[in-house]
Amino acid sequence: MAQPVRKKIIQNHPELLEKSTYTLLVDGTNMLKISNKDERVNTDGIHYGGVFQFLLQLKILLQKKDFDYVYVFFDDEDSGILRYNLYNDYKSNRDKRYAEHNSEISDYMKEYNENLKRMQNAIFNKNKKSKTKEQITQEEIEKENFVRERSLLMKYFNELYIRWVFDDKTEADDLIAYYVKNKKASDKVVIVSADEDLSQLISDTVCIYNPRLKKFVTHINFKDIKGYIHENVVIKKIFCGDISDNIGNIDGLSESRLFELMPEIKERPITINEVKERAAEKIAERKSEKKKPLKWHENILNGVSKRNYNGDFYDINNKLINLSNPLLTEDAKKEMDETMYAPMDPEGRSFTNLYQYIVDDNITDLISHNSFSNFFSSFKSLIDKENRRYSDFIKKNI
Repeated sequence: MAQPVRKKIIQNHPELLEKSTYTLLVDGTNMLKISNKDERVNTDGIHYGGVFQFLLQLKILLQKKDFDYVYVFFDDEDSGILRYNLYNDYKSNRDKRYAEHNSEISDYMKEYNENLKRMQNAIFNKNKKSKTKEQITQEEIEKENFVRERSLLMKYFNELYIRWVFDDKTEADDLIAYYVKNKKASDKVVIVSADEDLSQLISDTVCIYNPRLKKFVTHINFKDIKGYIHENVVIKKIFCGDISDNIGNIDGLSESRLFELMPEIKERPITINEVKERAAEKIAERKSEKKKPLKWHENILNGVSKRNYNGDFYDINNKLINLSNPLLTEDAKKEMDETMYAPMDPEGRSFTNLYQYIVDDNITDLISHNSFSNFFSSFKSLIDKENRRYSDFIKKNI
């Protein structure tokens, strides 16, 4: 994060926080993965479609709303290790190697975890075709493009007064959730992500813009889109798990079965205990009818999953899923606390620098002066606001 005025100064000057603001929070990892599908290459044959599309999406959003602040949050290779420490199957389906980089785990446990992971992958891939060399090479290329273009974007963001946060062990979801949890009451927030996990943060002051659907999801239209209220996003995922993150579900419980058991999920917030009590009622009903209880009802009562949970299923899944208690390193918390709403020092930032970077990186579509000027004109209002905030801050503190 570049050149903010630290929070201790803000604390001595609360007038900086008085104005109602509009903030754009971008899930940078999610956005860049979507953007990288753009196959543009420069005259050297180097892919830059991800950079172009990412900036284009920001441009479009800035045209939709005159935002006061723009933040972009990125994951790193070890982002998610805090969840791995709670649940060792976390994202194991994505070839993550958290154990290799966790200093708190003994060498014996690292070897054990790696052997376990190899066995799990062998079982998982038993009935699947092995990846071809071409597929492996393509994955490596995409990963290299992602890391390279992420670095380019962070460099450009500094010149555009776009705030970015990048912690090597904290996930972007948690950084976004921390911002929402600690924002001003008057701050209206738009979160940009196609990741449905973040929909649990929706409120009357927070909405989601899904760049895949090109649609805003709010506390008003969420039910129409998803079929249940946004207050139950967490509870649904605790019971039904998440295949993409390899988070386990209650054995035998699907989303449709949960909705059948608890139709109230569509209308009002429900709790874990309510679901367990309903399952107990169904078990009692079947016993009274001389019928054998359904196994998935019993599994709900006992918190049974096919996944390997070292502890209470419900407690662990709640910690993994519930962003009301985001998982951040102390360094990430400090970075967020010291930079939220802080004015940015304009020294060293300019469109001249940005243009030179674009030329040096050979971003072909933006190299001509007219293309560059037209493309980045939508960012000018954000830059002007940041400059005025810093100027006002300096005047009040001379």
